[in-house]
Amino acid sequence: MIFLVALVVGVASYVAHVADTHVSAPVVSKQPVPQVSAQGDRIEFTTSQGSGELILLRHSWVSYGQAPPTSGSYLRVEVELICESGSVDYDPYNFQVFDETGRLFETAIEGAGDSMLETGTLHPGERIRGTIAFDMPHSEATLLMSDDTNQTVTALKVPD
Repeated sequence: MIFLVALVVGVASYVAHVADTHVSAPVVSKQPVPQVSAQGDRIEFTTSQGSGELILLRHSWVSYGQAPPTSGSYLRVEVELICESGSVDYDPYNFQVFDETGRLFETAIEGAGDSMLETGTLHPGERIRGTIAFDMPHSEATLLMSDDTNQTVTALKVPD
């Protein structure tokens, strides 16, 4: 499991670097390579169940929550998910963030506030909004979205 996480983080870090430098290079991997958006706040994705769009509505860094952050800050991201076809399952635990050094951070529900993303399933034309938080030091970050089988389906750079 640790190898798989390391592989996903490694591939996502490489893809983010390539997107940041605007250089196109093929990536050879048996794992699906997550798409990374270096610019903009939205990206389309496809899972084995359906397809949709992940939109980063806003983000903030806060030093408070239901429990103080151990790293000194929470990254809060407000997202919107839209289902375009099939069905899209959503859950705050389907999201992770990695920083510029490749460290991976899991969802920290105690930092999300009152509008935390719920758990459920979207059908075509439906959308949901919610907040996800990560206990991490303030730095560049890339948001990863996984499906229910923990396969990364997309990644979106969080702007500074």
